[in-house]
Amino acid sequence: MASMVCLKCGVASDEVKPMRCAKCGSKEFYESKGSAFGSKPAAAEAATVQDANAAKLESDTSNVTLFDKYGGVPTIAKLVRAFHKEIMSRHHLAAYFEGIDMAHLAEHTVKYMAYVMGKPAEVYTGRDMYTAHAKFHIHGIHFDEVADVLKDILNAGGVSKPDVALIMRRVESVRDMIVV
Repeated sequence: MASMVCLKCGVASDEVKPMRCAKCGSKEFYESKGSAFGSKPAAAEAATVQDANAAKLESDTSNVTLFDKYGGVPTIAKLVRAFHKEIMSRHHLAAYFEGIDMAHLAEHTVKYMAYVMGKPAEVYTGRDMYTAHAKFHIHGIHFDEVADVLKDILNAGGVSKPDVALIMRRVESVRDMIVV
């Protein structure tokens, strides 16, 4: 279900055609298609248990990580380029990246995705998620939209549905460190 979201503060409106944002008074809105993620804590807890079980099953049956399965850094770099291109095409999301060195960000995103896809933690040596994102005041609806873009890019990039689900559970697990 689509909803109208304030471009300035990220608050969703219940109105079909809102005149002003109830929080900041802005008159500028964009249509958000919603998210694949729910906001139920029980669902997040169940996903963490599923994630642990899937990781254990994966390590029991094979030593191949998702990182290795999909071709390592060359594939991840290609996915990250497509991901950043799509994010930057959405002006309400691109605003979060004003003044950011995108080449440097791409390098960190590749390292983080490698970590999410099963490489050892020492591969990702960037700042912790909270420190890296705190100054941007990211709203939940924008986190959801970015996560949906990532999910679409992974699907289009040939990542299997079960593997996309596992990656997205891992991404969802950092929500509380990113969203204000």
